[in-house]
Amino acid sequence: MTNPVWAPALWTPMPWPPFPEEPPAPEPAPPDLDYNLWEPTVYQYADWTCSCAASSWILNSLGDLRLGRKWNEWDVVETLREATYERAVTSSYGLARADMADLETMYNALGYTVERKLHVNRDDLVGVAGVYPMQINGARWAHHSGARALGQGVLLLANPAPNWRNVGQELTPEEAATWGAWNMLYVSGLV
Repeated sequence: MTNPVWAPALWTPMPWPPFPEEPPAPEPAPPDLDYNLWEPTVYQYADWTCSCAASSWILNSLGDLRLGRKWNEWDVVETLREATYERAVTSSYGLARADMADLETMYNALGYTVERKLHVNRDDLVGVAGVYPMQINGARWAHHSGARALGQGVLLLANPAPNWRNVGQELTPEEAATWGAWNMLYVSGLV
């Protein structure tokens, strides 16, 4: 007598490998920007213009020559005020908004799209560095800098005030922990 419960099931071939993975999502396309991460640093001349000097480095790194020459901190002071309001940056306190929202408005007015992220850590900075032109500021650092790329264990900077709080052109993990939390803004494309 045959027990139908124990009868072998009809064999159907299994795909190989047994559990095929979904194809990986494509990498995001690089920005449609000509970005030179080794563009020379723009050094600030006033003690309150670090944000504007860092922004001029970004514009220069993008090859933005709409002025007929390279950007400097004073060009960005003027452009920022024109795009936002007169007190967006002043000699009393520098950039009015540490969240860089006014800089975002200025970049948009210049025809760029930006991503702005607040309260990020060093890993977040490292994930963007070298891919997009980026500007950072640290809550305890009270300073803005361009961020170029990841070096050997350090974040390579375009620091407009080298040695501000003993940070030169490289940000070590220890310095990142000391002077963060961080805000970042990076140009991701054209409008």
